[in-house]
Amino acid sequence: IAPMTTVNIPKGDNTATPTSKGGPGGLPGQGHMEFVSALLQFCFASVSMMLGNKQAVRSLPLPCTLVIIQAFGTLLLLQMPYCRAQMQAFKVETAKQWLPIACVFTLMLFTSLKSFVYAGVATVLIFRNIGAILTTAVEYFVRGVVVNVRVVLAEALIVVGAVMYGWGAVDFSWVGLFWILLNVCGQVTYGVLVKRMLDVYPHFKEMSKFTMSFYNNLLALPLVTLVLLVQGEHLEMSTRLPQVTQVGWSVIAVTCFFGFLISTSGFGLQKLVSATTFLVVNNLTKFFNILLGIVLLGEVVEGLWSVGGCLLALGAGFWYSYEQSRS
Repeated sequence: IAPMTTVNIPKGDNTATPTSKGGPGGLPGQGHMEFVSALLQFCFASVSMMLGNKQAVRSLPLPCTLVIIQAFGTLLLLQMPYCRAQMQAFKVETAKQWLPIACVFTLMLFTSLKSFVYAGVATVLIFRNIGAILTTAVEYFVRGVVVNVRVVLAEALIVVGAVMYGWGAVDFSWVGLFWILLNVCGQVTYGVLVKRMLDVYPHFKEMSKFTMSFYNNLLALPLVTLVLLVQGEHLEMSTRLPQVTQVGWSVIAVTCFFGFLISTSGFGLQKLVSATTFLVVNNLTKFFNILLGIVLLGEVVEGLWSVGGCLLALGAGFWYSYEQSRS
């Protein structure tokens, strides 16, 4: 139920991939349909979850409470026979090994919803592009990966576009920027950590997408409850919860389904495509999110600085993805 980050999950021997020979896009028959299904599910869930979370925060501006509700909703949906048939049995030892991933997962969930309290969909997405720069830095210092000049230039344009947008955005605030950047750090850390844990614990690679989602959400519950108590959200519940309208509760309920869908479809899609392809898909959904945020949520992106910065940052994000795919 999180903003998905790029995690290159190793593919099983019997899993068709977009680079396989035969059929449109290199996917023959059933493999092609599996890819298309996973792609459509993830794109639909990603766009819907982003807009749904913004509306949910408007109805109930208690991020930790929303995360707990969504986590419970996802765990409930995972009890469906179709999901349970593909889930491995719960093991305490595996849960202990998965705990570091769940900690960062919880950080992502909390900071994502917290950023929506202070900023709109467009602002959140534009500044999340800065994650590309952090990823490059981490890859260089941790793995010694060197990028070409074009990637660096694309990242520089992302920063220029973000600054231009922030200069003219009506909903920009330094507090909002803090939570967005903290969320970006969480996403990058999550990607690096999952890759590392897959190497350390090979049996993680055999876990189904439903099992991964189960451990993430189950372990997130006590962690986010602790954050809730530290933040003092429990002191506001008595006044905030009765103020939520029926429509607001309906939106929150729908985000539970989208949270389940993005959590499972994200892991499923990453098993079928490369990390770079997944990054391109994420960038494609940003345009739809911003457009729908303006149309459905009444958000405002106007003025030369805001519009120009928005287009520059998103365009540079596409260029970054393209250059990464070439390398």
